[in-house]
Amino acid sequence: MIRVLHKAFDMLEYLAQDAGRRRKLNEIAAQLKLNAGTCANILKTMVQRKYVDQEKARGGYMPGPMVYYLSRMKAYRADLVSLAEPLMADLVKRVNETVLLAVLHGGKRSIIIQINGNQGVQIDHNLFFLRNIYETATGRLLLAHLKGDELRRVIAENGLPGARWPEAASLKKLESVLTVIRRQKLVYHQSLEDIMGVACPIRENDKVIAALGLFLPGFRFKGGHKAAIMQGLASTSAEINRKLSALENKNPREV
Repeated sequence: MIRVLHKAFDMLEYLAQDAGRRRKLNEIAAQLKLNAGTCANILKTMVQRKYVDQEKARGGYMPGPMVYYLSRMKAYRADLVSLAEPLMADLVKRVNETVLLAVLHGGKRSIIIQINGNQGVQIDHNLFFLRNIYETATGRLLLAHLKGDELRRVIAENGLPGARWPEAASLKKLESVLTVIRRQKLVYHQSLEDIMGVACPIRENDKVIAALGLFLPGFRFKGGHKAAIMQGLASTSAEINRKLSALENKNPREV
């Protein structure tokens, strides 16, 4: 039964990657490595519950109305989003680059708020999932601050980075690199597409719960602009941390 639940959620995540496109049964079954009959039975239940929409018998599948109904709720960690948004917006005004706040969900990086360089704000009515946690500065930072079984579970789910992160291709190398990242105030990553990402930790009760990140074309990350980005990210993350601490002291959670 637990395996069926996992597959149902895998289906929703797969369909949500391109929510406006209907996918055929054989396409879904192949993606999830499921027998077509088993896949059809799970989809039938999800259609009945309106989490998946099927246009007609033997037609393609796409996310159903219940998915959108559930997403009417407030943003995930609305307290953190409301606290961070004005500070992030101020940073965007200063450097005119895209700034985001990311957390970990089930071993995947999720962006809970993103403010683009043009001041356009996106909040998690559509969470942005990056299946490969190794390929962004925020993902690497969040991974570095996991401990023990939690870290091992994420590595098991995602596999080792391999060629995507040559310096961390083996488990021993990965653990060594993550140790270095934990000591850093700023984490950098330049992708093969020449996108530079920078990230700072956001802490709550001395635990890293999110990563404040910024990304831009690599050719712009230099000189005075680079210095402004580094200083701005550091000061913004410090202010978010300070406000979180003050909020926690004002409203301590029960344990």
